Amino acid sequence: MKLYVYDHCPFCVRAAMVAGYKDVDLQIVPLLNDDEASCHQLIGKKMVPILAWDDQAMGESLDIAKKLDEIGSGVKLMRAPTDYQSITAVISSVQRSISCLLFPRNIQAGLPEFATLSARDYFQRNKEPMIEQSFATAMADTALHKQRVETMLASLPHLSLPSENGDTLGWDDVMIYPTLRNLTLVQDLQIPQQVRDYLQEIAALTRTELYYAIAI
Repeated sequence: MKLYVYDHCPFCVRAAMVAGYKDVDLQIVPLLNDDEASCHQLIGKKMVPILAWDDQAMGESLDIAKKLDEIGSGVKLMRAPTDYQSITAVISSVQRSISCLLFPRNIQAGLPEFATLSARDYFQRNKEPMIEQSFATAMADTALHKQRVETMLASLPHLSLPSENGDTLGWDDVMIYPTLRNLTLVQDLQIPQQVRDYLQEIAALTRTELYYAIAI
């Protein structure tokens, strides 16, 4: 079984979280960001993550996460979703600033999906229209975007820790963690201790990596 991913992709992180937590025996395969051919060969369109096994393949991150939950360890249970929307709505309120911080840093961080110049150019060409500015401008405006994101982080409702719930993972975490995890790529971003504790516990529980060591 193989899970095809981009390391920076929040949707891919959803699937990787459940795979790590549930001890699923699979191979994580990074795809180059401009590798459209592999995606089309597997599921007929450009999309990640992709889960492939035997002669089957599936896309859609939550479908994959649910499949991995089904086949993974029966001892480690997933907590049912509650009110994650109240938290994701706060995060999404500054989505443009999050994108302006992360998009240009993604291609500078040495991630496997950007190992080639063509992959980096492909990403930049597709993402600059989304933020309606160049990556250079987004980087130049880092202070502005950091301020907006830091205000958002300080206003987040309480994040329920795995240690408060028997060291279990919840479906709320699958929706909340990926974007917060990606923000660890922003150097000197002021992340409240509550959020740092949450990130550390979820990362350890799911065997996913934070970006503090390579922050830009």
